[in-house]
Amino acid sequence: MYEEMQLTDSEMIRDWLDFALGCNDVSCLSSMIRVRWNKRFTRKFADAGYGTCPPRGRIRISPMIWERATREQRRETLIHEACHIVAYHLHGLAIKPHGIEWRQAMVKCGVEPVVTHNIDLVGINFFHVRECTKANRCHVSRRDFAALKRGGLLQCTICGMQVDAASIELTL
Repeated sequence: MYEEMQLTDSEMIRDWLDFALGCNDVSCLSSMIRVRWNKRFTRKFADAGYGTCPPRGRIRISPMIWERATREQRRETLIHEACHIVAYHLHGLAIKPHGIEWRQAMVKCGVEPVVTHNIDLVGINFFHVRECTKANRCHVSRRDFAALKRGGLLQCTICGMQVDAASIELTL
């Protein structure tokens, strides 16, 4: 019995990227697309950019959100971003980012054209507030939490309650 070999992240990314390009008959773009990690992304999972002269694409991915995402969420996100590059390459930069051209590219890949992800960002982009008396989904942003460490005051972004360091839930 053969064991299935585990692909590295970079191999999976390249496979999904090549899949999306192949489904849209632009496999020639594969070598022109650079994929990079971006540690500053705390809300968005990834983004894509495209330059026309010479043709080249760029995909940036959040490593923190990548770690939390399932294999299917990772696949759909990479295909989503590759389809942006496909749409820009085929139709020019004047199109809407999530317009009909992008949606058609997604459909050709067999992926539902969804614009946002639903990956839990607790601990990446915000922290929950324990025992909030006004709402049970209160939180403070990562940026605000950094200010607290420097001696600043914090307020819940939802209900406005003043929050101290002991009230912040740092773990998932």
